[in-house]
Amino acid sequence: MQEKIDFNRFLRINPRFTLGKAQNYGFSRAIVAYHAKLGHVSRLARGIYCDATAELGDKVEIETLAACGYEFTVALFSALRIHGFTTANPTEVWIAVPTDSRKPEGVSFPVRTVWLGGKTYNYGSVTMQSNGVSYKVFSPAKTVADLFKFRNKYGLDVAIEALKEGWRKRMFTSDELHLAAEVCRVSRIIAPYMEGTMS
Repeated sequence: MQEKIDFNRFLRINPRFTLGKAQNYGFSRAIVAYHAKLGHVSRLARGIYCDATAELGDKVEIETLAACGYEFTVALFSALRIHGFTTANPTEVWIAVPTDSRKPEGVSFPVRTVWLGGKTYNYGSVTMQSNGVSYKVFSPAKTVADLFKFRNKYGLDVAIEALKEGWRKRMFTSDELHLAAEVCRVSRIIAPYMEGTMS
C-alpha cells in the first residue's frame, strides 16, 4: 500500500486513476463513489475515474479506451483531428476494431466504431503516446483512404476535403496514398480526385 495521503492530494497526484490505484492508497470503492456523488470525481469508464476539475486534454477519451485495454485504432474523424486536418473536435470518439472484436462498452462517452478485417485493419497505423498511455492511430494516408471507403456513409465531400487538406499540408506522398487506397480497395474511386488535387 502507498503512503497514506488525503483524497485531495491523491487527486492532484493522479488526475486520472483506476479504482485499483485508489485502493492502493487506502481509498475504498465507497470513498471514490462518495467523492463522485459530491462532484469531485467523474467516472470515465468502468473502474477508471478522473478529477472533475482537472484539464486532461483533448485525448482523454482515447487515453481512457487504451487504459481499459481495448484493441482499437483511432480512425476517421478522430484521426483527422489528431493529425491536424481539422480544428473541429468530434463529439464522439471514432475508432476501428478488428472484425472479430466487440466494440468498447462501459464508457461514459460516445464511441463510434467501424469494423475492419485483415490487412485493412492492420495496415497504416502509427503508435502515439500521451499522458503515459500508448494507442494506435491510422496514418494520414490511411485515414483519407478510409474516408473514401466509407464515402456512402459519411459523405464524399468529407473525403475529398481531407484529401485536399492532407496534400496541402504535405501529410502524405502520392505513393503513400496510392498504397493505402489499394489496401482499402478504393484506387479506382480516388484516382480522379488525386489527379485533380496533386497535378
